Amino acid sequence: MRVRRGSSWAWMLAGTVLSLSCSGARPEVRAALTGSLPELQQQIARAEQDGPLSDARLKELARAVAEREIAGAGGRDAAEQVAVFRSCLPQVSGALEDRASRGDEAAAVANLLLFEAGKRSASDFVARYREADSGAFRALAARAATSPAHAELRRRYFTDPDERVRRAAFDAALRAPVASHLPDLLEAARLDPSGANRARAAQAAGRVGTEAAVLGLSDLFSSGDEQEQLAVLDAWSEPRSYHAGGERELSRALSRPGLVSVSAASLLLRSRESRAAAVAVLARAIADGTDDERRLALSSAPLSERTVKEALEKAAKSPSPAVTPLVLARLAELPGAGPQARARLEKLAEDKSDYGLDASYALARLGSLRAVSRVEQELSHARSARRLRAALTLASLGKTQHLAPRLGDRDPFVRATLSCRLSGGR
Repeated sequence: MRVRRGSSWAWMLAGTVLSLSCSGARPEVRAALTGSLPELQQQIARAEQDGPLSDARLKELARAVAEREIAGAGGRDAAEQVAVFRSCLPQVSGALEDRASRGDEAAAVANLLLFEAGKRSASDFVARYREADSGAFRALAARAATSPAHAELRRRYFTDPDERVRRAAFDAALRAPVASHLPDLLEAARLDPSGANRARAAQAAGRVGTEAAVLGLSDLFSSGDEQEQLAVLDAWSEPRSYHAGGERELSRALSRPGLVSVSAASLLLRSRESRAAAVAVLARAIADGTDDERRLALSSAPLSERTVKEALEKAAKSPSPAVTPLVLARLAELPGAGPQARARLEKLAEDKSDYGLDASYALARLGSLRAVSRVEQELSHARSARRLRAALTLASLGKTQHLAPRLGDRDPFVRATLSCRLSGGR
């Protein structure tokens, strides 16, 4: 999780452009909308003198902070910061409308979010931005080029000099597959300078879903490195490709080494013919794989399978501390092994290491109040990534009593992410 440190200068500028009226607002909400960051921190502390904010007041404050963060996002991370609000768009659509009216890259992202929510016209975007000098705005036209009339324009965008434009074009291809684009997508999956874009292009080829797509992806799989092979596996798992030979290719990949076989196994759990072989691969990875292989297998292995249970019990005795909390957390889900696994997690959580902290997070998700208390201590950690992890975990558990101060966090990414979550986002 990447978190950035930032100053409060943007907050002081943003107060002049907000659309919300502060008339009659609570002091902490008024500070969130128009005050400086130190003023917000001070007002939150005053508001909580008699106890934590109620859920309703916390949500009201979060929405005010979210609006301020959208209005005040500035600098080189502004576009990425606005993109945070995708998951709570219904709650902040008004602020995004205001932000979208500006001409910077963050405004382009705001327009993209509104388009994805059905609040912007595809034809209008293509007409307005197809030849824009700014890659951020040209990307809006690329993302909106989903109609048959814009198929050739989209093809042109596959090789645009700007990475964002190419990414948007591949996203459009995912949503409106065109069989004639298959050669171009396969070429992009090989040659695009961006690894993320190569993966998108491969997935878009998989979305085309013909036998030609499956075979073309096979060539890419044979010549690619591990990351490219993993992208091809995801492409083969696309429903159209899966039924046009992708299932067969995924089954063949079970014999590959490393993460490739584990990923293929997780994608084949739906297969009648290959499920047993897939479960066996996942069980082996849990019992004897590398830490990365174990993490991936643990995320998908079905606990109903006897071989998976046996693999978990073996892995619980492994000397690898990095995955032990994950293994014990999965074991704790089993009726028979649960109490013992939880006891081991409790013991591990006493350790002051990162592994002990991971055990505390696992226990918190299992309902341990003691573990929740340790997670709450992380809210004041010096590292912003640790503060954000704690805040989001507590929010997911409904333990929001100590989260208000983090809405005034010194890191803008923490403020943005948490305000979105507490406003009603995912």
